[in-house]
Amino acid sequence: MCLSIKQSLFVESTNKEIINKVIAETATKKEAKEVVDWFASSIEGQKCLSDMIDRDAYLLESEMEDSYPLSSEDSSDIYNKIINTIDKRHNRRLLFSIAAVVFPLVFIIGIGLSLISRYDLFEKAEYKELYIPKGEVAHVFFQDGTEVFINADSRIRYPEKFRLKDRNIYLEGEAYFKVNSNKHYPFVVQAGDTKINVLGTSFNVNAYDDAEFISVVLDEGKVVFDTPVNKLGLYPGQQLIYNKESGKTSIQNLSKSTNYSLWKDRILYLNDTSLSEVVSLLERRYNVEFIVKDANALLYTYTIITRQETVEGVLNELQKISPVKFTIHDKQIIVTL
Repeated sequence: MCLSIKQSLFVESTNKEIINKVIAETATKKEAKEVVDWFASSIEGQKCLSDMIDRDAYLLESEMEDSYPLSSEDSSDIYNKIINTIDKRHNRRLLFSIAAVVFPLVFIIGIGLSLISRYDLFEKAEYKELYIPKGEVAHVFFQDGTEVFINADSRIRYPEKFRLKDRNIYLEGEAYFKVNSNKHYPFVVQAGDTKINVLGTSFNVNAYDDAEFISVVLDEGKVVFDTPVNKLGLYPGQQLIYNKESGKTSIQNLSKSTNYSLWKDRILYLNDTSLSEVVSLLERRYNVEFIVKDANALLYTYTIITRQETVEGVLNELQKISPVKFTIHDKQIIVTL
């Protein structure tokens, strides 16, 4: 995400100083508002806030694990107690830690009430659903700064507000994730009966409902792929393929893992790909329908990288590779030999 000049100067030269002043309650209202705006409107600010939440939560867990367990049922009571006792000097240090976990920085900043709606840490997560229709690709950011590219004909469910202990996402289709690292705040992608447990990582997941396999390709970091049968770790440059019918999983090393996510840059990548797979891919990408008149055409495979913007351009490229012919009638494409 691009920052404005004002935001860039704030990030580079004054953020630490002003944030420290806000925490010490010596900042002006203008300075406090700058901090809140930075948290709310930039990925860097959200990452900083996430780190502060993580730090305070970790300290709170260490100091209060036995005597002050926190649960979602207790959060309303905790809120009221904080309000009633925040000015008591002998409890200020302890209360600051609790406030930072329950409603981070709200009481310290004074004007940051909007952050409550962004980080409602103990309430049950309410999920939103985003569907990307055929022919389109989406690029979104979650509130923790995680960047996601979502491919055509894909559906993703995500929490409106992330909770303290987890970041659970549900995927039907294909998406590429760039997840912010936070070992105390795990990120989990659920696809069918599988889970992908993530640390700071960049990876591609292909998990369409009508496909026989789920594929995970890891570019950076590390993930653990969790099935009903076993758990397997995946390292950069590897591809994991899970057969949904048999439950079998295989891992292979790739010469260039980033090829598998070129779709997010509108580049078509095929690697010994059968025509039946090509048809499914192109139907989603260009919102067209293929009608195969000769089943023998499905015996051919394709290997190509191309940046063609239209389905006509792609089909012209494919016709140079094999004797298969494609005839276009509006949004219907007839396949013959």
